[in-house]
Amino acid sequence: MLVRRSVQLPLSADRAWELLQEWNTFLYVTRGVLAFELEDPPPVRFQPGQVHRGRLWLAHVLPGWRHELKVIAVDPKKREIHTNESGGLLRVWNHGLIVRPLSADTCVYTDEVELDAGWLSLPAWLVTHAVFRYRQARWRRLARQLG
Repeated sequence: MLVRRSVQLPLSADRAWELLQEWNTFLYVTRGVLAFELEDPPPVRFQPGQVHRGRLWLAHVLPGWRHELKVIAVDPKKREIHTNESGGLLRVWNHGLIVRPLSADTCVYTDEVELDAGWLSLPAWLVTHAVFRYRQARWRRLARQLG
């Protein structure tokens, strides 16, 4: 199943791209919904070939599942990051994080994920929409703070 959700940000595409590559941005936009407790020290920036393993925490208090995040591509020309992830009920979570310019000081940020959770794929699809809505609201908040 495919989930795609976009949001317009009052940031240049270059600035949004720089932020997108930072682990701290990932932590910021997911804060409140989930936390990712890594086995190893967190990276500063996402780089191709990285593999991150750890436990997800739902709402930062409920222990979730063990999760693996593999960074497949970081493409500065296209301003895209692609990961392959899995864990718990998620057999497949192929995530694309994409920034496209609209003007000199605005861009569109898109989360796009192909997911497979077996017979729970439809509920996972619905939850993913809600999580992306939340993440993108956090992106808008971050953009306003920086602007």
